[in-house]
Amino acid sequence: MSSNPLHEIESEKNLIGFLLTRGVVGQEDIGLEPNDFYLEIHRRIFQAIDELISEGIALDAVSVTSHMREKGLFKDESKDLVYLTSVFRDTVPTQSLDYYIRRIKRSSDRRKYLEKLSVSIEKVKSEPGDNDTVFSEIEQSLMDISRQERSKGLRLVKDDKLSLIEYIQNVVKNNVDGGGITGLRTHFSGLDNATTGLKPHELLILAARPGNGKTTFALNVASNVCFKEGKTVAIFSLEMSRLELLLKILSAEARIDSYALKSGSLTPTQQIQIKDAILTVTNASLFIDDSGYLTIQEFSARMRQLKSTENIGLVIVDYLQLMSDPKSAMGGRQQEVASISRGLKQMAREIGCPIIALSQMNRSIESRTKDQRPQLSDLRESGAIEQDADIVCFIYREEMVKPPEEVLPEKRGMAEIIIAKNRSGATDSFELMFNPKISRFDNKL
Repeated sequence: MSSNPLHEIESEKNLIGFLLTRGVVGQEDIGLEPNDFYLEIHRRIFQAIDELISEGIALDAVSVTSHMREKGLFKDESKDLVYLTSVFRDTVPTQSLDYYIRRIKRSSDRRKYLEKLSVSIEKVKSEPGDNDTVFSEIEQSLMDISRQERSKGLRLVKDDKLSLIEYIQNVVKNNVDGGGITGLRTHFSGLDNATTGLKPHELLILAARPGNGKTTFALNVASNVCFKEGKTVAIFSLEMSRLELLLKILSAEARIDSYALKSGSLTPTQQIQIKDAILTVTNASLFIDDSGYLTIQEFSARMRQLKSTENIGLVIVDYLQLMSDPKSAMGGRQQEVASISRGLKQMAREIGCPIIALSQMNRSIESRTKDQRPQLSDLRESGAIEQDADIVCFIYREEMVKPPEEVLPEKRGMAEIIIAKNRSGATDSFELMFNPKISRFDNKL
């Protein structure tokens, strides 16, 4: 066998010889393409073999020769026939078919990776634009090869035996120890019970009309995950500054009126509370990016960079419609938002942590006279966002849509969280207490 990991020429010859003498042994798709072969003549021979397999025709030297002649796959027929005959006559495979397939595929993927690296080097030298966009495209192209290598092909379910046993054991353990919550706890019991915790690959869309507290709710979830679960959280804010976010987090953690915090009118007791809150917040693994303008490519690049050093537990994007995608902007705003939504979902899967993306809603909800409780069709550019999201939550507060005299006493200071979509569970709704003065949602007592 060749010792060069880029050139498995002997494995290519042995595989072709194996197929010519023994056939495919019941396999209709052996998981290789002509371009996986290094030698050009091997590519042409395998193309004929692959086409014969798909047509259900038995493989032998005669059928392959006839097919190559009919399809014009001979380059120099006399020389090609001599080579094909020698492979058929002289090659004596000593390993299984899968053995040769694996070796050929390994070399092929390395050549593809090397080709991508060469293109990437040229792109770094010549591509215009900002570094984040260029680097993100390069990283994505390399990740695509790795992902295809890991996921390609059908697998027997017996390969999943250990992972299934481990999963069930964890579910049972969590049911006993954690009340059935198998994912990341937000510490809002209604959301945790409905979702059994946020899963690593999930994209959660949180939407509400302005003033209903969607940023506050997202920050409360971030604080709970950071301070109570000890997880790393990354917040990308495209609207509020870093200081504004931190003041809201401090206000909620210390339970101190944000106006008093901003004005400095704090009592001695409150000053102690704020100092304690500052220690809690600054000791947490919390990252904030408030650069404002952010493309989906820049977001992806920064997430991959953070993933290289941190085990990320949760990501928050505030908010989706303020992101951009220069690559798809020419197709119109709906296509651009669709690309951003799809990019967020892909990053949740790639990085392996849930992403909460805040979203705007259509103003049409305000024109409804009977029921202004939000629904999926109220999402701005709803088609793609609704399709990509695993979970869609709305915040609804009667105090924001009804005259004060029409709001029932039990609805004052309350917010309804509506789970309008839940891909892996049931839709539901639950109430939380909301105090905007201290930027805090709390479970009902």
